[in-house]
Amino acid sequence: MAVISQLLRERHAYYRTLLAVEVLALVSLRALQHAPRLVGLVYLVIAGTNVLMASPLLPQHRLKRTESEKSSAPLSRYLRRVFLRRKLILVGWLAALVIEVVWQAALVWDPALAVQLSAPHLVIWLVLMLEMLWGLVNSLAAEPLFNGDLLMGAAAGYLLVGFIGGVVLNSLLVLEPAAFNLAARPSNLPDGIRHAPAILGASFASLTTLGSPLLKAGSLTSLTGSVAITIVGQLYLAIIIAGVLGKPRQKKAAARSEHPLGQRASALRRIGPNRR
Repeated sequence: MAVISQLLRERHAYYRTLLAVEVLALVSLRALQHAPRLVGLVYLVIAGTNVLMASPLLPQHRLKRTESEKSSAPLSRYLRRVFLRRKLILVGWLAALVIEVVWQAALVWDPALAVQLSAPHLVIWLVLMLEMLWGLVNSLAAEPLFNGDLLMGAAAGYLLVGFIGGVVLNSLLVLEPAAFNLAARPSNLPDGIRHAPAILGASFASLTTLGSPLLKAGSLTSLTGSVAITIVGQLYLAIIIAGVLGKPRQKKAAARSEHPLGQRASALRRIGPNRR
C-alpha cells in the first residue's frame, strides 16, 4: 500500500536522522564544555528531530491515498492515531521548549525559583523523551525486515536513553547539588548550566555501567539516578535483542504453521505420542 510504504520511508529517515544528531552531539560533548548553555539546545534538537521528521505541516509528509485506501476503515483509524500522536509530540516539544527557557533563565536570575521549577522541568522532559523512546521501540518491533535501518534505529534508541539520563541528572543537580562531586571552575554560570556537559557524560557512563566519579557514592539521590539509567538501558537492550533475534524465528514458525505439514505436526505435538 502506498501510504504504508510512505510511512515506512519516513520512519527509516527518522532513524537515520536521529542517530546522526545524537552522534554529532556526543562528538561535540568536549566542545560543549566551553559553551554549556548549548546543552539545553542539544536536548531540544534531539527531541525536535521527532517533531521535524513527523510533522504533518511539512509538504513531504502529506499522505496521498488512493481510492481503495480512502475506503479502508482500519487504515483510516490507524492514520488518525498517527496524526494524533504527531500533534501530541508537537505540543510536548513546545512545552519542553518553554520550560527549558524559563528554567535556565531562573537559574541565572532567581535560583530559588529554579529549584521549584526543577520538578516540573523534569516531569515534562521525561514525558516527552520517554514517549519518544516508547514510540521508537514500537516502530522497531513493527519493522518487517532486519536491515541496516533497523540497526540504526536500535542504536538511536540506546543513545536516547543516555540523553534522557542527562536530563534527569541535570535536574537532580539543581535539586540537590551535594549529591554530586563537582569540580570547582571559575565561572559566573550556575551549577545547573556550568556542569551540564559533565553531567551528560556521567549519564552515558552510567548507561554503559562504568560509573562516574561525578556521582557521589554515599548519596541516595545520585545512586537512584545512576541505577535508573543503567536499568532502563539494559532493559532496552534486552527488549531489542529479543525482538531482533526472535523476528526470524517468528517468521519461520508462522510459515510452518501455515503449511499443511506444519499444521499436522503441531496437531500431533498437541495430541502427544500414541500409546499402545
